[in-house]
Amino acid sequence: MNDLLRSRLPQNLPKVRPKLLSRVLPRLLLVTAVVAGSLVAGGPATALPTAGTTAWQNGSFVVDRPNLVRRSDIILGRANPAPTESLPLGNGALGAAVWSAGGFTAQLNRTDTFPDRKSLGQVVIPGLSRMTSAADFTGRLDLYDGMLRQSGGGMTMTAFIRADTQQLVVDVTGADPNATQTAQVKLWTGRNPTARASGAVAALAETWVDNNGAGASGRTFGSLAGITVGGRNVAGSAPNNLTAQVAFQPNTDGSFRVVVAAPTWTGGDSIATTNAVLNGAATRPANEVRDAHLQWWHNYWNQAGLIKISSADGTGDYVENLRTIFLYASAAQSRGVLPGSQAGVADLFTFSQDKRDWYPAGYWFWNLRMQVAANVSAGVPSLNDPMFRLYQDNVDAIAAWTSAHMPGRTGLCVPETMRFNGNGTYNGGTDNSSCDSTITPQWNSLNVTTGAEVGLWVWEHYRMTDDQAFLQSHYPLIKGAAQFLLSHATTGSDGKLHTRSNAHETQWDVTDPTTDIAAMQAFFPIAVKAAQTLNVDAALVSQLNAAIPKIQTLPRTDTATQTQLLTPANDAGSNTMIGPSTQPAAQRRNSENIGLEAVWPFNLIGDSGSMTALARRTYASRSYVNSNSWSYDSLHAARLGLPTEMKTALLAAIRQFQVYPSGMASFTAQPAQEPYIEQSGVLAATVPEALATDYDGVLRIAPSWPADWSGEGTVAIGHKSRVHVQIANGSPTTVAISSGANQQLVVRSPWPGQSVTVLDGQTRATVVGPQANATFTIPAQSGKSYLVEKTGTAVQPFQALTGTPAMAARRWDKATIGLPKATSGTGTISLKARANGKYVTAGTGTPLIADSTTNGTAQQYEMTDLGGGNVSLRAKANNLLVAADNAGAAPLLAKNQAVGSWETFQLIRNGDGTVSFRATVNNKLVCADNAGAAPLIANRDAIGPWEQFDLINN
Repeated sequence: MNDLLRSRLPQNLPKVRPKLLSRVLPRLLLVTAVVAGSLVAGGPATALPTAGTTAWQNGSFVVDRPNLVRRSDIILGRANPAPTESLPLGNGALGAAVWSAGGFTAQLNRTDTFPDRKSLGQVVIPGLSRMTSAADFTGRLDLYDGMLRQSGGGMTMTAFIRADTQQLVVDVTGADPNATQTAQVKLWTGRNPTARASGAVAALAETWVDNNGAGASGRTFGSLAGITVGGRNVAGSAPNNLTAQVAFQPNTDGSFRVVVAAPTWTGGDSIATTNAVLNGAATRPANEVRDAHLQWWHNYWNQAGLIKISSADGTGDYVENLRTIFLYASAAQSRGVLPGSQAGVADLFTFSQDKRDWYPAGYWFWNLRMQVAANVSAGVPSLNDPMFRLYQDNVDAIAAWTSAHMPGRTGLCVPETMRFNGNGTYNGGTDNSSCDSTITPQWNSLNVTTGAEVGLWVWEHYRMTDDQAFLQSHYPLIKGAAQFLLSHATTGSDGKLHTRSNAHETQWDVTDPTTDIAAMQAFFPIAVKAAQTLNVDAALVSQLNAAIPKIQTLPRTDTATQTQLLTPANDAGSNTMIGPSTQPAAQRRNSENIGLEAVWPFNLIGDSGSMTALARRTYASRSYVNSNSWSYDSLHAARLGLPTEMKTALLAAIRQFQVYPSGMASFTAQPAQEPYIEQSGVLAATVPEALATDYDGVLRIAPSWPADWSGEGTVAIGHKSRVHVQIANGSPTTVAISSGANQQLVVRSPWPGQSVTVLDGQTRATVVGPQANATFTIPAQSGKSYLVEKTGTAVQPFQALTGTPAMAARRWDKATIGLPKATSGTGTISLKARANGKYVTAGTGTPLIADSTTNGTAQQYEMTDLGGGNVSLRAKANNLLVAADNAGAAPLLAKNQAVGSWETFQLIRNGDGTVSFRATVNNKLVCADNAGAAPLIANRDAIGPWEQFDLINN
């Protein structure tokens, strides 16, 4: 296996999310939007679980994994010519975004083209245009096989990035064997590659040195994409310095195979390296090219904990679809040396040439941690290896940075925005450095708890896997982070530890941030356990044990104004919440709910305990509701035992941010230049948390599961164990545990107040006799399984957990996964506002406005009859549907892929020959506001000149 696939087979602005972009909606509006959401047909009809059956049989939870995974396949009912409609392929180090422009386009990206994460180029195969333009075109991203399959016009295509080597493979059948075709790899202006060709191979290679700006590593990086074809008369060429091309004829049976080699590149002989990586793949039998790839993906899915969700309203099915896509995307981006995602972006699947959001040389842990949690709970912790490697390999660099930029402290201040080579610089400068007390306070300059967070995830990995060698190798980070916090805190006159730091990015340079207090409360005891487990650092253990009683309580503020500093004594009045710091009125710079960090990721408060009521008030009164694509609302609700709030938050995030047919999100809430994985990462961490969790050593079953969702699946828990759960009608019907270690497993009763018996999962012998305790303990043994049942329950008939592969794009309200088949419309039209006599223009990312005296592409729309007098409008400018944005509260904007309530308008034909439009989402008329000088918005109740338009059929 290529060395860059390091994980074993499965056994430019600061990172503030501005409030203008966040567009925090009023709580009522968010809830209304979610409730108004409706399921639009997508995928096969969902069968709810058969009552009275179980997937448990003979000591195993039986899952038809191929069909259950394929229930979430991404279906293309039409071709996807826009880059924003691209679908992801990847092997963890090499990734691609694939769309149908030019027949076939795939932008290749790698995890190691630092510091700017430059693309390797775009692969274009024009000969596939016959397929993608055919009336019978269809496509499927087969998640189980890790392959994109398309057909149409008598042709088929199968594209995949091999899991076992650094190749993109495109297999084609049905081509004209007599037609000469080309396949190219292309770069663009601003790049400086060398194009070469030899025989049947052409290559495009470039190198550069990371030597600009503060923090540069001085290392050489580069990009290489070498291309060949399995066909006839194959000849490589270099038409220009930005293009590598092969010309060919298909085989006599109409088949051909394009293979692109795309390894790590730091210079050398591009043709020789290309040939070495290709290794004859263009002409090898199909099984030699595919078998190892398929084996890797099938092994991965056999290890992953799958969860099937069904609901009458389709929301459960949609959430399941997104979680399964996340598990696919995580595997496709997380097997390189370093993480494939920075700032919550799915960088391996980006499609906009070399445009990158935020800080491509660095990593925000805030936007990695939800992905870490999702991988752990799915039972695929090896996908977190690149994240741990990022910090482990940079311990010395972090220590040097801490010494230079946090004077007077010892240990490791792990930068929140850390460059890949271990320093806290930001975008080549020092004015927004992380862990830097020598500069004026900025977003992350005094954000000092990232090391504690990473250390807690090191311990969680150890708790889940019992891998002491892993703990040993990563212990230096735990030790260094603990030493830093000890040196950063000072003992006040009250005998308590105090700090002056940032409350993450939200408050700068304040006293006693909640993040510092929560980090010390959670991390110091874990650092003690880690040292004692390894039998090291007795002196540090003594220091930590002496410090623990001195850690102060979490600061309180009032729920009404969130400006008063209160104390635990005020909790009795039920008007307190956890504040961001002991300076609650200090300026807030970002939209993070700092008080809820104590709930997750610091795991100090859950759904039961003395502080649960306080934490639930903090959630209910949080300042920022669904504020960003990384919003942790749903995960906090799940941890606090709030199923209704969890579902509402999940759906609100989907409704607001999931705008790409790949299932990816956009930070701007509309298609932009990069896809984001952080929203589905939070979702993928939330779903298992709601189904089963043992974060504090007590196994809870369905602690936050919505009553109107069925749930069937597996969640990884501590000590190499797994819990298998089936829920129907709001109650668990199957609870089974596969134990990976000898342990005393504490379980909270799935049926409070009722008698429960624990049976051997294979023999059904009694292990724990009937009892009705709130919690009970199973003396579990490694390799054994256990059934938890209501006492006296009859043996349920067996039915394996399965699914029906998706057959159509799936929709929920305005969100869509895949692309629905194109429907016949009423034609291309333009609209001229009677308010000012000008044509209505759809900009790119700007609202519709009547501002043009000419009728061009930007003034044209495809109007589709939806039935019942309703229509949708698809802007020719960007091929996106016009929406009454923010449920009608914002101007009309061409931004979405699928029709939902925001994209549906009643077409009213007026007596004078004009037309008007009424938005169904808020029942208001569309108005060319301010006599056409302002954008169109649905906010009027009566028709006048501003609400009238001439409809022109083009």
